[in-house]
Amino acid sequence: MLSFLRQPYPARDPRYSRAILQALLSGLLIAFILVVFQPFGSYNWQHPYKNYLLAGYGLVAVVGNLSDFVITQKLFKAYFAEGNWQVWKEIVRNMAGFVLAGFLCVVYGNLAGFMPFSAAQVGYMIAICFMVGALPATVLVLLNYAYLTRKYSQPATAPAVQPMPAGVQNQMLALVAENGKDKLAIPAGELLYLSASDNYCTVVYTEATSVRKALLRSSLSRLESQISEQRVVRCHRSYLVNLNRVASVSGNAQGYKLHFDVPTEPVPVARAYNTVVKEHMLVC
Repeated sequence: MLSFLRQPYPARDPRYSRAILQALLSGLLIAFILVVFQPFGSYNWQHPYKNYLLAGYGLVAVVGNLSDFVITQKLFKAYFAEGNWQVWKEIVRNMAGFVLAGFLCVVYGNLAGFMPFSAAQVGYMIAICFMVGALPATVLVLLNYAYLTRKYSQPATAPAVQPMPAGVQNQMLALVAENGKDKLAIPAGELLYLSASDNYCTVVYTEATSVRKALLRSSLSRLESQISEQRVVRCHRSYLVNLNRVASVSGNAQGYKLHFDVPTEPVPVARAYNTVVKEHMLVC
């Protein structure tokens, strides 16, 4: 059981646009449920602005979701990165979200003038949040893990096409940084992948039998526009990969991993780019 909880699990999308959309949808759903069904005794609660006050909990949900996003995805970005994420961490993160939700509910109720701010009230609201969401959230995590593991753990083969012709392999790639001065020229066949981090890109390539890395101050999109080789494709928002150097494909709940023909760390394939990779690889 413990080993299962330590298995890899997908990290949440780090984009603000996705976080805002999810927060708004969550808030609308909660507001709808509270106003229409009026659970937890709110049906018998009398207040001239009851529906508006109940709908306000939807705003609480929006604030809670966005607070969780800023804290986990931005302030502690390294800890919550996908490379560190596991099943048990996702479950604990959900539980922490219910604690935050219960606290914010009491803050909202107190500011609106219909709920006392006390330790007992905070504990009561946290308990309600757990009763409503803890079991479904945990079950959804486990079901999603099982589904993704089954989907991405299928056997995969090496590239479906022949390696690039010798003339193309020896064709030089000229990668130029944003300042126009820092440059890297390597044969196309030596490129393994490019990875982006903040305002820099790391170019990973081979030289003789050694793996080399070069750092260029540039966006990944800018360097991508300088590469005409069709088999160098985007497989992740932070990675470009030379599929001619991929020897095998593996997978787990976080998605596919591309392994190269030389010893180096594998490159992840974001789920949004599965189709792109499958067009060039025999992924079963």
